[in-house]
Amino acid sequence: MKNLKSLLLLAVIPFVVSCSSGDKKAASAEEATKETAVDKVEKEFNYPIPTSFEVTKMLQDAQAGFVLGITNDAENADQYVTAYSKAVNLGVYGADLSYASTYNRQQETMDFLNASRKLIQSLNISSGFSMDMARRVENNLQNKDSLINIITEAFYDTYTFLNRSSQERTSLLVLAGSVVEGLYISSNLVISSGYDQKLLDVIGGQKSQVSKLVDLLGEFSDDENVQKVLPALQGIKEAYSKVGDKLTAEQFDDLQVAIESIRTQIVTP
Repeated sequence: MKNLKSLLLLAVIPFVVSCSSGDKKAASAEEATKETAVDKVEKEFNYPIPTSFEVTKMLQDAQAGFVLGITNDAENADQYVTAYSKAVNLGVYGADLSYASTYNRQQETMDFLNASRKLIQSLNISSGFSMDMARRVENNLQNKDSLINIITEAFYDTYTFLNRSSQERTSLLVLAGSVVEGLYISSNLVISSGYDQKLLDVIGGQKSQVSKLVDLLGEFSDDENVQKVLPALQGIKEAYSKVGDKLTAEQFDDLQVAIESIRTQIVTP
């Protein structure tokens, strides 16, 4: 499924490369591989899909502060028992991990890393979330660029494993959880800022991401797990259809209701 694989590649590669300058010890061969992947993506697609890291970086650049209590509780990871809830909340924790590490919140970073690892192991996904990776994270908690590289590499390995093992549906559910959580975090920061236009622009900029995700999920519309998220995401897409060049406060309120609804449905054990 070429479109899905490419979307997932877009979901992780750009931020890895943008942060690579901060990791002076990266191997040249590894950098060449990343650059080749990005070149291929840029040739095949017209626009990038923002990553969780990119979204939280945009929020940080817009001078949004870190708000406690808006992420999913890491302890909930033990309560997700179905394949669906594990997959979508792996995406949720991926976005929370991006949020925490971008703001250099060390304890939260470790908590969300451990929650992600639990779900990955429970889903029997062979990926970069190993004990060695956890040690690398602990050793780089003071180096944000290296930390982001390590985490992004682990999630890229996860997406790669899912697609190579023909688990595209699971891969899309993970991506859906990540997109929803990114929207949820962004919307909460908009509210706490008093509807700052710079933060509204961050939400408005995710319009194409939601549209592409809905289109891809639509290819599996007969899947019972996809049916649990697709209608709500279609509602968000519909709300976005009314947005022009600038997201207004009134349009945001409509979006926020739809985002809050699907996020509650996803994270509730």
